[in-house]
Amino acid sequence: MNNTSRYNWSVLYIDKKNGDFLGTRQPLNLKTHNSDIFHTVTEADSKRIDLISYKYYKDVNLYWIIAEINNILNPLEIPIGTILRIPTYERIQMKVLDD
Repeated sequence: MNNTSRYNWSVLYIDKKNGDFLGTRQPLNLKTHNSDIFHTVTEADSKRIDLISYKYYKDVNLYWIIAEINNILNPLEIPIGTILRIPTYERIQMKVLDD
């Protein structure tokens, strides 16, 4: 994309199977904060980022926030011992969920 594209600063959702464009959203811009929680991935949750999401946010559907904040490309294969930065629910609610 060139610098004049309206998608230049957006996260694009594209269906990997057929290339269909599914939509956009603004990228997360959550800098490290002293209220952030740090979670060390164990064998039990290395393939279940949704359960980590539920533990901290009480919502399995917010796993993508943890994945994006930590630059995880494949949320189903997180190496054991990885330390994840998890913003508090209050921060993501103010910055992401209410946009």
